[in-house]
Amino acid sequence: MKFNRTSFSISVRKGFTLIELMIVIAIVAILATVAIPSYQNYTKKAAVSELLQASAPYRSEVELCIYNTGDATQCSAGTNGIQANNAGLGKYVASVNVASGVITATGKDTLDNVSYTLTASGNAAKGVSWQTACKPDATIFPAGFCN
Repeated sequence: MKFNRTSFSISVRKGFTLIELMIVIAIVAILATVAIPSYQNYTKKAAVSELLQASAPYRSEVELCIYNTGDATQCSAGTNGIQANNAGLGKYVASVNVASGVITATGKDTLDNVSYTLTASGNAAKGVSWQTACKPDATIFPAGFCN
């Protein structure tokens, strides 16, 4: 008996089935629902660093003003060596204001208008201490930053 080789060939399937593709899509969708909110919160936390950096020069200037004048109430923007409000703004910083030793930095809409306030207290003899207040969402600031 003679067999024809082509009559007994096994058919080999190539590619993926619809079920396999649907499972992969479901796994990707589940990962995306977890990853996207985490990424958005991460980018806001990164933008907060620009807000903190924009207020740093004002903090040094207010400290020098307190040492020179002896009183935080004398330290406002544009006086006693403190630069004018809104100087040196960045991509995420809407404004930085200084009034009577209180520095308020406000983020732009992309940062959900979050703001933080640094309040100076003390004098030249005792040194300067700072109190920090954050609004409205303290979770995007570094841990322990907001009082």
